[in-house]
Amino acid sequence: MTRSALFTRLDYDPHQGQLRLHESDARFKVLIAGARFGKSLASSHDVLRDLLSREVRGWFVGPTLALAEPEYDYLVQHARGRLGLEASREDYSARAHRGLTFANGSEVHCLSALQPQSLLGREIDWLVLCEAAHIARDAYERFLRGRLVSREGRLIVATTPRGHNWIEELYQRGLQACDAWNSFRYATWDNPRVLPAEIEEARRTLPGPIFDEQFGGAFTGASGRVYPEFEPARHVLACDPPAGAVSLRGIDFGFTQPFACVWLCVDHDGRISVFDEYFRSGATVLDHAREIVRRDEALAARGVLRGASFADPAARAEREALAQCGVPNGPAENALLPGISRVRQALLPRADGRPGLVVHPRCVNLIREFEGYIYEELTRAGEPLPVKGDDHALDALRYGVMGLCSRADWRKFGVLW
Repeated sequence: MTRSALFTRLDYDPHQGQLRLHESDARFKVLIAGARFGKSLASSHDVLRDLLSREVRGWFVGPTLALAEPEYDYLVQHARGRLGLEASREDYSARAHRGLTFANGSEVHCLSALQPQSLLGREIDWLVLCEAAHIARDAYERFLRGRLVSREGRLIVATTPRGHNWIEELYQRGLQACDAWNSFRYATWDNPRVLPAEIEEARRTLPGPIFDEQFGGAFTGASGRVYPEFEPARHVLACDPPAGAVSLRGIDFGFTQPFACVWLCVDHDGRISVFDEYFRSGATVLDHAREIVRRDEALAARGVLRGASFADPAARAEREALAQCGVPNGPAENALLPGISRVRQALLPRADGRPGLVVHPRCVNLIREFEGYIYEELTRAGEPLPVKGDDHALDALRYGVMGLCSRADWRKFGVLW
């Protein structure tokens, strides 16, 4: 059945933005759009044709089950109601899974990414990430992407933006000259079925960045940013330390996830300059130590003195191994929310209008994490917690800043104040 014949049978009349998605033959499609554009309807119809052509297995995955259900319900209702596909089995697990097996052997599942380990194991023909900007990068990269490999499955990423997070990277990939990827971005008003008066009311009553993101489909960095004070135009500038300065380090350990080390120093006014970073996955502690020592020696040749290293207190074995390899260090203060508060305070402008913390342009991973670090969860006390995952350089920075603020006695670790 042709696409147009299928849509006629379904009584589905896609508007121009939805039609562009359907006409693309790319294996990986990224649809960024404002609220009520019709992302869920378009995504479900784009994969529905697969059920008619062959026996397939497809997944709708959302940050929660409820956020994946609209796409799943659209597909199931149309497959059963308008196409007459019979279901042989239906599965249901509260808050975790819904699934349907059709008489032709095809399977459709609706899943939550809250426990990504549960997504391992099955090979699938297509994957739709629903409200993908709220799904952790780690859930996609470690647990979902591999499900598409053996069947050369296709991917649809459909979401309204949420800050400058990993979804923007996928979107940018689809803008490049690559047949496998294609990206689309639309505003709410690109859906002709949305009343202009509704859009204008939202424009009038919402903060500009929120409106641009939620209705304009723009990557504004407005939603739930942990460090809203950080602005590249203000905080990113060359800040190499002069001779006589004391360089300090914050270190976050990792192997599969990146190992991160940032170098910082403080001037006579108490301003913090983050002037270098080291960011690497899949290497040993010895490899990391050699690179840190190499950079410290280069700094020493310029007259910059070596100060303390503030490292992840939970990684005692790694800290001891790093010290044995020539990088003395001590356990950092690891209180998350107080540490975030300290960094936010440092980012604020001083009386002269200049910020209290600046970052060198070479610290590309730290800058990227600053812009994409967002709140997601609440603690038992009702306080917000950031999304874990893309925060390794930021953790290293937090360790360094907390170490500076504590003014503890670090002399046994070779500290120079």
